[in-house]
Amino acid sequence: MAKKKRQLLKFREGDCGLKIRKDGQLEVAGVDEKHGIIDAKGMVNPALLFASAWARRDPKVFQVLIDNFKESVKEGYFGPDAKRDYEIADKLKEEEAKKSPSPLKPFLNPDSKPTIPSTKPTVSASVKLQDAASGAVTVEQTEPLDVKGVIDRRDS
Repeated sequence: MAKKKRQLLKFREGDCGLKIRKDGQLEVAGVDEKHGIIDAKGMVNPALLFASAWARRDPKVFQVLIDNFKESVKEGYFGPDAKRDYEIADKLKEEEAKKSPSPLKPFLNPDSKPTIPSTKPTVSASVKLQDAASGAVTVEQTEPLDVKGVIDRRDS
């Protein structure tokens, strides 16, 4: 005899539900021949209605579902606590929008081109420090070396 699948939700007669897995697969529970897609009154099974929207993944349909959910919470269909929480969150969102600073004006001229500093190596030997009697240090820079001067310094 095969083991029954483990049920996470216990359904009463006539109940239906959906299970959406992490990978997006959908499982419908509580739908059988007796309680099919459309009942005797012509009402579509709500689990299958949502399942069809989920399967198509149409952004317009999802936006309509989200807007409908927000309106339902505002009107109190999910209870007074959910309505109060939504109103508080909505007020906080409005206050945050008021507090947000205006965008900063650009401080650089967009028409100007950036300057790139020279990448030529500097020779520290060409700079001489001189101490004055007053204690001040002055910097004296010598002329750049030519090829002969570089070879003479290397060989000395």
